[in-house]
This record gives sequence, C-alpha cells and structure tokens, in this order.
Amino acid sequence: MSSSARSWWRRAAGTVKDKQSLYLTQLVGHGQRAEIDAAVIRATSHDERSVDYKNAARVFALARTSPACLKPLMSALSRRARRTRSWAVALKILLLAHGVLLCSSAAPHVGRLPFDLSDFHDCSARPSSTSYGFSAFVRSYFQYLDYRSVLLSSFVLQHSNDDDKGNTFSFTKLVPVVAFNVSTFDDDLGMVVKMQKLLDLLMQVRPYANGMEVGLILEAMDCVVIEIFEVYGSICSSIASFLVDVGPPSYSVKRTEKTGEERRRMGIAGMQVLRRAVEQSDQLSSFFDLCRTLGVPNAAEIPPIESIPQEDIRNLEALVLGDIHGIPYSEIAQAGREEEEKGRNDLSHQQSATVVTKKWEVFEDEATSSSADCCENAFFTLDSEEKTQPTSSPWASSVPHHAVLPYSLGHMI
Repeated sequence: MSSSARSWWRRAAGTVKDKQSLYLTQLVGHGQRAEIDAAVIRATSHDERSVDYKNAARVFALARTSPACLKPLMSALSRRARRTRSWAVALKILLLAHGVLLCSSAAPHVGRLPFDLSDFHDCSARPSSTSYGFSAFVRSYFQYLDYRSVLLSSFVLQHSNDDDKGNTFSFTKLVPVVAFNVSTFDDDLGMVVKMQKLLDLLMQVRPYANGMEVGLILEAMDCVVIEIFEVYGSICSSIASFLVDVGPPSYSVKRTEKTGEERRRMGIAGMQVLRRAVEQSDQLSSFFDLCRTLGVPNAAEIPPIESIPQEDIRNLEALVLGDIHGIPYSEIAQAGREEEEKGRNDLSHQQSATVVTKKWEVFEDEATSSSADCCENAFFTLDSEEKTQPTSSPWASSVPHHAVLPYSLGHMI
C-alpha cells in the first residue's frame, strides 16, 4: 500500500473514532459535562492538518466563566489523554490545557496535571524516525507544561500572604518576578533557579526528526516562543533585583543592612545564577535560529540576543563581591566558581532525569533549506500590539505584553 493510501486510511479511521466518541458522549453524558466533553473532542480531533478553533474558543470561554469550570475541563482533557495514542490528539490536548491554564483564575491551584504523557508513544502511524520525533515532541511539551503548573502553584502557596514582600504576580503571567529579601533569600534564589529550569524545558520543545515541519508542530512552537519571552524576561528582572540588593552599600538602592558574611553567601549564590543565565542566552540564540529555519512565524520577528562578555561578568563579580570586608575578591570568585560547577552538575542531572524516558529516541536535527518551504501558511500571527520584542540586554526588564492563548489567533489551512 502506498504512503498516500495509508495516510488516507489513517485520517478516515481518526474521523470514525472522533464521531464514535461524540456519539458515546451524547449517549452517556448529560448537561454541562456532555457539552464540555463534546467541545474537547472536537477541539482535539485526529485531523493532523487542521484545528477546530471554534470549539477551542468555546473551551477557553468556559474556563474564563468561573473558577469552578476548571475541574470539569481538566477532567475532560484527562479522559481524552488517557485513551489516545495519536500524537496529533495528544498535542492538541496539551495546547488546549495550556490555554485553559492561562484563562482560569483557579489555575495556580492545579499543581501536577491530572494526566500523564511523560511516556507517550505515537501509534497512529508505522514506526519511523518521524513517528518517534512526534512522540518526543509531545513528551517534552508535557514535561514543560506540568513543571510550569507545579511552579506556579508552589509560588502562590509560598507567597500568598506576603503582599508586603515586593513579589509581583498576576494570573495572566507565566512566572513571577522575584524581589530578593535577606530573610528569605534562599527561597527567592531557589525560585529563580526553578525558572531557569523551566526555560531549559521550554528549549527542549522542538522537532527531533526530519519531516516534522507541519502546521500543528509550528503552532506549538509559536506558543513556545511567546512563553520563552515571558520566562526569560522574568529571570532577567529577578536577577536585576538581586544585583541591586546584594551590591555594595554605595550602589544598593535598597541599602539593606547585611553583614559581610551574608553578602558573601548571597553574592556567590547569585553569581552562579547569573552565569547560568549567560549560558542560556547563548542557547536561546541557537534555539531561535532553529525556529527561523523551520519557519516558525514569531521567530522571524526576533532580533539577535546579545551575550554578556566574560570580562563584563568578571567586572560584575568584582562589583558585587569585591567590597566584602576583609575577604580578597580572588578567593570569593574562586569559591563561587567551585560552587557554580557543582550546581551545574546537579542541574544537568536533574534536567536529564526530567525528560528522558524509556521510549525516548532523539534524532539529530538536520535543518534543510526546504524546511521553511514546507510551511508556507502563516497560520499563527500576533497583532502588532501583542507582539513581543526581546530586550537587547539580557539583564534589562522584559517588555510587558498580553498573554496569547494557543489557537486564539491562528488559522491552519
């Protein structure tokens, strides 16, 4: 049987499955649950070439209506996720769940997602490098979305009664901007480290094989690009807050009273985070180059990300750490680099443990000149007032922008 015939039979079988699911929903369900289930099934159909934006918008509208709608919506998505073995359905479920979490004011109380796609394996087509690539893409997107939900819940739980602390947060934002405080410095720094891990997970949401330049994948990548701006901007703003507070008294705007030992500990720990952020800025440049090669619409609007030279990092270390009374800067910097290396090894171990599964097979990316030609349809665009421009300086505050929902502005053809 030719590949076109197999593709036709696969689409036909998917259509039959969707109609059967809708029939069972009407037969068994009633009231709002049946309405929610039907909207979710239509918005997460087996069709790899199109998305039912009308029903996706209906799901998002229900999520905005009341916090009480979040639980039945997530339950419907969970039931759909447990049954599917199609990468297209699984990815649509993740995009829909992502939008629901952005819409609902009750999202910070979700915690872990109620379904698990960390070991997903596509069975909708014959085993091939492309099939394994789609499976890896779904798993990486799930790992990011699950960790994002956990991080949001932990921040709200930790700081729900700390209005005077200075942390800023709203339900439309992905992650908080941390205002450092001496009494809770370890927790604050831990939050920034978690945001850096979140950024690592975001950069792993990418094609892992040739032949993945399809509309649904590019729509997910568009969402990833927008999320990266939010996360990276929050990291930069948090680091800027740290530099202001931990610097020498003559430079510190807050002029927080700290002993030399406190500033030494805070400075060494903070410089580890800063150096990791410099590494991530280089990784982001490579990631955005890949997105442009693939033809991701939003990636075309991204200017080059400037990296901080190592000489400037050393000067910054001298500024932050060199004013500690009685302690030579060279000793402080050496201690900081040793702790930084240990922290990098620990982070690398945690990261690999997060995303590697038994069925994960990663294929080398081969960006060909025809990648962009395969994706002529710009199905996901942003209005001019909603486009986000990354800051040229990695430590400048992020440009505020409106949260953009998956599906909300796209049109797959």
